[in-house]
Amino acid sequence: MIVATLGAIVVFVTVLSYVSSVRAEVGDLVTVLKLKQDVAANGAVTKAQVEEAEVPKRWLSGPFVSDTRDLDGKVAVNELKKGSYLQTSMIIDAPSLRPGQREIAIMIDAETGVAGKVTSGSVVDVYATYTESTGTRSKSCATQLLSHARVIEVGRLRTEKGEGGNEDSQADLSQVVPVTFALSQRDTKRLAWAEGYATKVRLALIGPGTTEDEPDTGEVCSIDPVKEQTP
Repeated sequence: MIVATLGAIVVFVTVLSYVSSVRAEVGDLVTVLKLKQDVAANGAVTKAQVEEAEVPKRWLSGPFVSDTRDLDGKVAVNELKKGSYLQTSMIIDAPSLRPGQREIAIMIDAETGVAGKVTSGSVVDVYATYTESTGTRSKSCATQLLSHARVIEVGRLRTEKGEGGNEDSQADLSQVVPVTFALSQRDTKRLAWAEGYATKVRLALIGPGTTEDEPDTGEVCSIDPVKEQTP
């Protein structure tokens, strides 16, 4: 019995020593929130979708969410996968639409349309350029579609193939970002038209504190002869 007791003490001390050694290597543990299920982009992130998990502090990079109260009124910036540890950069405030407003997102050229300056909460004017051909003449125009449009969100940069483009040709690829707006029903239709038919859609960032603008001069157009098509 004495031998068995001494053996148990030795095992206990050995295990304790091992645990202490592992803890010393791992370091302090912190509590973070871990997703129990997938969350779609722009989907609400709720308390029921997460669980607490202890993770070594040294394994973490960047600020993580540790309190379920921080999830109130939040949505996912992009699609989130089950098992992910929630970082503060993964969630944003849910869009707040005023009565009568619609939420609409379109793809904008990253270089000419956004250029890294337009962010969530920005106020912009939206311009469209297009070309019309009638008979032997071609008319190219630029027009202001929207004034003081509020940006809800700017998504991640992605590569998109142009119409009729060759996937193997780098010249046919462009960098675009999805930009989400909060607009009236009328302005929503105008923006949807521009995405479908305009040659290019551009955003003009309005400076902070701007209250009055110059009068809109309307469309700016130029008319050129259409080159004859030879059979």
